[in-house]
Amino acid sequence: MEQDNTSGAYLVIQQGSLLGRRVELWKDCTTIGRSRACDLFLEDIAVHRKQASILRTPAGYVLRDDHGSGDSFVNGQPVKEQLLNNTDQLSFGNTQMVFYASEGTRPFQLPISRGRELHVGKAASSLSSTIAYLHPVTTSRADLCAFELLPEMSIGRSRECDVFLEDLAVSRLHATIRERSDGSYEIVDNRSATGTFVNGRAVARCVLKEGDIVQIGASRFKFRFTPA
Repeated sequence: MEQDNTSGAYLVIQQGSLLGRRVELWKDCTTIGRSRACDLFLEDIAVHRKQASILRTPAGYVLRDDHGSGDSFVNGQPVKEQLLNNTDQLSFGNTQMVFYASEGTRPFQLPISRGRELHVGKAASSLSSTIAYLHPVTTSRADLCAFELLPEMSIGRSRECDVFLEDLAVSRLHATIRERSDGSYEIVDNRSATGTFVNGRAVARCVLKEGDIVQIGASRFKFRFTPA
């Protein structure tokens, strides 16, 4: 199955401590393991410190088992090196995830994408059937794709953040963006050193509206309720 690498591949964690997190595969080599030095840090005692890597190659994305113990799995089968196809199921220890070859291959409604269980028993809002995104406008990473927003996401210079910004002007845990009970989203500045800005104005907390421009360090994002 030929992959389309032009629009950005990613992983969605379906089981484990990072349940629901989306991980963009923007590097040529994305490392996975229990070491905090890995790009995808899995807090799972059944995972090796350096478990595996996902390599971006001319043929597509390849999963490589780096530990050599035969416990990196694709669709339930142990692999040493495997070319990944869209919706392949990856397993490492007690952590499971799905590989999506590009943004265009994401199911229209991903059950774990927005934590809709938060809305059970609440009145439906006009935004209840939509999915929110942060679209890069200017950023130090030209290959950064749009982020589909989960119920709560951290933004900062720490690799443990949901939105990782490699920028010295960004604090390690710079800001948090979260979904409110009415389906809207707000961004909260976590007492960062350089501030969080919405439409050019420094904010401590701000409810976001369609088209708002969020700036953190050198990175600017447009808030949208549509994927494009």
